[in-house]
Amino acid sequence: MGFLDEYLILNHWTWFVMALVLTGLELAAPGVIFIWMAIAAVAVGAIVLVMPDMVWEIQVILFAILSIVSVFMGRLFLKRNPIESDDTTLNQRGHQYIGHTYNLIRDMENGKSKIRIGDSNWTVEGDFEAKQNDKVRVIGVDITVLTVEKI
Repeated sequence: MGFLDEYLILNHWTWFVMALVLTGLELAAPGVIFIWMAIAAVAVGAIVLVMPDMVWEIQVILFAILSIVSVFMGRLFLKRNPIESDDTTLNQRGHQYIGHTYNLIRDMENGKSKIRIGDSNWTVEGDFEAKQNDKVRVIGVDITVLTVEKI
């Protein structure tokens, strides 16, 4: 028996708890990697449940191999089945305003003005002359500048 054999006891419960910890890490720091390692920990726990006399070195090596395999299989699965959102403008706030109508909060000067949306002022651009309170429709977005047309 080696030095660690007296102190290091890995049984099926150890691996199931490790799976829970890895799942918690996935929830705390989402990156879709810890969940695949949690699956590997559950697999090792199931194997150790069936073969309780397996030495800890083999268990750790098995976990490492199954983690690598599951991460690669998970990446392959996600590449073939990407996670798509129902909201195509998620995290693209400016794109959410396309098609909506707003009032200018100041006169258009050199093709630029401002509109107020919620609690924010947005810079707008357009190829027309307009006065304060004229209605404009958002027709495009260039990073933080909205392109508008006069109504």
